[in-house]
Amino acid sequence: MIKATYPQMVKRICAAANLTEEEVERRVLEKKSKLSDLISKEGAAQIVAAELGVDFDGQRVKINELMSGMRRLSMVAKVTKMFPSREFKTKNGVDSKVMNMYIADETLSTKCVLWDVNQIKQFEEGKIKEGDVVEIKDASVRENNQALEIHVGSMSEIKLSTEKIENIVEMKSAPEVKLAMIAENARANARAVIVQVFEPRFFNVCPECGKKVNLDGDKFNCQTHGPVIPLERSLITLTIDDGTANIRAVGFTDVLKKLFSVDDSGIKSITPERRNSLLGKEMVFSGRGRKNPMYNNMEFLINDVEEVNVNKVIEDLGPK
Repeated sequence: MIKATYPQMVKRICAAANLTEEEVERRVLEKKSKLSDLISKEGAAQIVAAELGVDFDGQRVKINELMSGMRRLSMVAKVTKMFPSREFKTKNGVDSKVMNMYIADETLSTKCVLWDVNQIKQFEEGKIKEGDVVEIKDASVRENNQALEIHVGSMSEIKLSTEKIENIVEMKSAPEVKLAMIAENARANARAVIVQVFEPRFFNVCPECGKKVNLDGDKFNCQTHGPVIPLERSLITLTIDDGTANIRAVGFTDVLKKLFSVDDSGIKSITPERRNSLLGKEMVFSGRGRKNPMYNNMEFLINDVEEVNVNKVIEDLGPK
């Protein structure tokens, strides 16, 4: 099911049907009136789109035209950042891989997730590299943490493109803010001191969608994909303080590995002494604010962590 805002739907109809926004708006209002205003503008827009032969699936789009739920979309974009692939087992016990990267075009930047080992092999062998322009076909769009991601599966295709993209919109750097100013769902960088480190926790997720799975008897079940062989993930909780606020910060597997300089095999061997070695350490945390539903207070969801760049701090404190 397509999840899109009304303005997104109008723009998509305009582009596909070669109509002005005023014309599409007029048709939508006429449709609502004809149905005695018993449907929303979004519902009326879907009917107008169907009458005009506009299908939100199977289209070539720009990144700023993405809508959650889109399928079979095609696009051309530049690879701006790649991350190492991760191995997992499918629900049938078959070894597989997943790989994340960021892509951009002239309109926006977004995350792209690859789920096919043959597609991933192109990147591992250097046939496709950062800076290359790729053509993506038959991909889908999912929403994750209120952000849209492109998912490229085994029925999709990704290959080098002969098209050129000169001016891309890079992923915007998050602003550096004080912890007291962290806002819900807002991306930010915060320089803070670690004042408390809790024992890592472990949980299981679906290898297909990454959502938490439940143990049902002797099998793990995903609400979307049914019985699966899960991936084990870890979580680390910290308390960080920058003098303006003292808040809870949560990071997952990649953050935990970076904090303690360990690989997957070393995560479960982190001792209390290793945890305590982080106390009093000042670091730069990147992530976004999140409202804790249980306590109704703000916490920080970490997606990356870096050592403080002392030279940059001195430069920032120097004369302007």
